[in-house]
Amino acid sequence: MTMGMERRIFQRFPLELSGSLFLCQGENGERLSRPVNCRVVALSRKGAGLIIRQIMVDSLHLFFGPLESKQLILYLAIEPANAAEPGLTLAVRPVWFNRILFEDQQPFKMGIEFLKKIAEDDFRRLKKLAAR
Repeated sequence: MTMGMERRIFQRFPLELSGSLFLCQGENGERLSRPVNCRVVALSRKGAGLIIRQIMVDSLHLFFGPLESKQLILYLAIEPANAAEPGLTLAVRPVWFNRILFEDQQPFKMGIEFLKKIAEDDFRRLKKLAAR
């Protein structure tokens, strides 16, 4: 393996899906923030890569808030490709984020990890969207 080569546990699939992020008080608790639009640009069995316009929402930090408090749970809601398909909402944990300096409209990239294993049917449905 050469230096700079990434070692991944699961295969990553590039895709382009619309979604939103929001914070809740505990699992299935009260919603604490309004949803912030994001794009899901990569998917693996363990998590996803996102591009988002803002990292602060309603005075809460979408990255540091859930890392610093077990009471804050970050959720990713993925919108269906068409109205006939159901959407998908997943509890996630932020793993990393970076600012994108060259893009004004979507200035942050964030890596997230699913808190629970994603259901096989849901993963297949999302992976199928990635193949389009």
